[in-house]
Amino acid sequence: MTDKLTAARARIDALDRRIAALLSRRFALAAPLRALKGRAADPARERRVLANAAAAVKKGHAPHARAVFAEIIRQSKRLQAPE
Repeated sequence: MTDKLTAARARIDALDRRIAALLSRRFALAAPLRALKGRAADPARERRVLANAAAAVKKGHAPHARAVFAEIIRQSKRLQAPE
């Protein structure tokens, strides 16, 4: 493994830790929302979240950001589902 590859992977690992911490905070905020909104799905809100994610990244990355956020939404809805 080259030094450049090792360094790049270390930067990615650091970002992954930050992303995981932010996801944990997002899930903690999203989990109790079902009681406030009465259902787990809000299609208009989901479209806004996906559009915001796409707008926040470089043009070529928009489809990938949408895909990642679609999964985040899916997992958030699972957290909100009745037990």
